[in-house]
Amino acid sequence: MNEQLIAKKIRELRKKAGLTVTAAARKADLTKSALSKIETAQISPPISTMIRIAKALGVPLAEFFVDEENDPACVFTPKNARQVVSQKGSQFGYRYEALAPGKRNKNAEPFVLTIEPEDPPGEFFHRGQEFIYMLTGIIDFTVGDNTYRMKAGDSIYFDSGIKHRTQVVGRKKATFVTVFIQGD
Repeated sequence: MNEQLIAKKIRELRKKAGLTVTAAARKADLTKSALSKIETAQISPPISTMIRIAKALGVPLAEFFVDEENDPACVFTPKNARQVVSQKGSQFGYRYEALAPGKRNKNAEPFVLTIEPEDPPGEFFHRGQEFIYMLTGIIDFTVGDNTYRMKAGDSIYFDSGIKHRTQVVGRKKATFVTVFIQGD
C-alpha cells in the first residue's frame, strides 16, 4: 500500500471518528499542520507517529494498511509481496515493510525495518511495547538512558512509551524485525 493510500485511509478514519483535524492532532500529540500534511501525503510519518494517530482515532494500526473488510484467520506474506509502508519520503528515510498487512484486529504489527548508514538518527516514543530482532548490520539502540550495541541475532523488548533512538554503526545498512505491540 503506498503512502497516498495510507494518507487517504487516515483521513477517512478521522472523519469516521467524527474528529476535526485539530481535535485528532491534539489527541495524537501532533500539530494541526503536521496531521494535515500527513493526510494529504505531503509528509510520510514514522511508524511511531502512525501508532499515536491510530490510538487517537480509536483504531488498531493495521486499519491504515488494509483495504478490504474481511479479517482472515491467517495471512501468509511471501517475501516478494511485502508492502513498503514508509521509506525515503519519511522524516528519517527508514524503510518499513509490513509482514502481516492483510490481518485486521491484531494486537501486534510486525515489520522488517531497514536503516541506511546515511539515514539520520530517529528518536521515537509511543504507547505499547516493542520487540526488535537484528538480522543484519549494527545499530546503537538507546532506550531511556541505556544504549545497546545490537548485531545480527540480538534482540530487545521494551516499553515503547520510553523515548528510544536508533543509529546505524558503520557503513552497512541495518535490517531488523520490529514488532509494535499496541496497548496502554
